[in-house]
Amino acid sequence: MNLRLCLLVTCFISLGITRAWSQNKEIETNIGNLNAAMISKDKTTLDKLTSDDLSFGHSTAVIQNKSEFLNDVVSGPTIFQKIDISNQTIQVADDIAIVRNTSSITGTNKAGPLDIKIGVLMIWKKQNGTWKLLARQGFKLPQS
Repeated sequence: MNLRLCLLVTCFISLGITRAWSQNKEIETNIGNLNAAMISKDKTTLDKLTSDDLSFGHSTAVIQNKSEFLNDVVSGPTIFQKIDISNQTIQVADDIAIVRNTSSITGTNKAGPLDIKIGVLMIWKKQNGTWKLLARQGFKLPQS
């Protein structure tokens, strides 16, 4: 009896670990796709990856809704050439994922060359079986 109970507990733990790993991989993939879509100005992909209730905060304190964000990425003054992320953590609680990372962004904007390193906090929400970006806030990192 104890062996069966141990096997059953092991199966439930394995399923939980596999589910968490799978969710994290899906969120990581979506973040990569979001960054790639920002670089390529792919409005269709950006639309699919973001919630209709999106709140997108920049490190400059500008806050945009979904429409403003999509229009700014596709036809705004900033052209993203590269977005690298590091130090990423993902914490899933039910249908919400909290993501933190450091983003190194290069490109150009109306002021000239863009080369910044910022902290990012993202909230992803599972909607109709798909993880969508609900909120994002960029922030300036402390000087080291």
